[in-house]
Amino acid sequence: MTYHSQLNLIMLATVIGLAVFLYLTPQFQSESDAAFQVSLRDPDTVQAIRIIRHGEEAILQRIRDSWYLSSPYHARADEALIGKILNVLSANSRQRYPLTSSEVFNLDSPLIELYLDDDYFAFGGLAPTTDQQYMAINQHVYLVSPRYAIWIPVKPLDIVSAQLLDEKEMPVKFEFHDFLIQREGAQVNEWRADGSVGELTVELLSRWVQLWHSSQASELIVDQHKQSAARPAVKITLQNGEIIQFSVLEDENGAIIFRNDEQVGYFFPEPKNRKLLDLYGFE
Repeated sequence: MTYHSQLNLIMLATVIGLAVFLYLTPQFQSESDAAFQVSLRDPDTVQAIRIIRHGEEAILQRIRDSWYLSSPYHARADEALIGKILNVLSANSRQRYPLTSSEVFNLDSPLIELYLDDDYFAFGGLAPTTDQQYMAINQHVYLVSPRYAIWIPVKPLDIVSAQLLDEKEMPVKFEFHDFLIQREGAQVNEWRADGSVGELTVELLSRWVQLWHSSQASELIVDQHKQSAARPAVKITLQNGEIIQFSVLEDENGAIIFRNDEQVGYFFPEPKNRKLLDLYGFE
């Protein structure tokens, strides 16, 4: 091979290498331009969420402006957490790569897969020189803050609301086996007790109702056998006419409270469980 032939080959290899480098080099927005927006979807229009993480899948549906976990079991979702998950739609990035070889970005086996309706997000590894994470959507890879992945729950049970009653569920009547508490008039703090509990102040009853609305379970439990063994404890009628039946399974450590419209139990340790289930214990 002549000297000129060798020189031509070297120049050709250099051009090819430069082209590959430029192709794989991230696109940058200038200082005067806005960053790349990863999605134009409005979070309020999302109707379904699917999460795959560590081999476990969670499916959520928006029903009447509220979010519910529909698989692997049915329960109300933590609305604040859903809001954090949907924040990924507003993510911006100053660097964008074409999605070519997914293994380059550790996206051949994504750490997390997220579907928001028909938008697919895949979370890969961290960039070696920054604290940002590779995220793929629509044939592009963006460098984004790792907080978007941190906000995605590890397990389906982590998505479930720990509250017995949703903020939108406004009770007007509590029916226990030997006493009844119901709201009088239009004021939310006007309550009356009938039955074996005797005379109790309106203030105490109002605080007890608020406890049902604000209490957070210390643990969430999925166990069909325990739910089947629970005894009916209280029936709550909501302002919209809906009725929710609660069952209880108690032992010396506390109580698991189940809703008849969910497949998750809410554990409350002593003495929190007695405050919820016994007005004298609350008093």
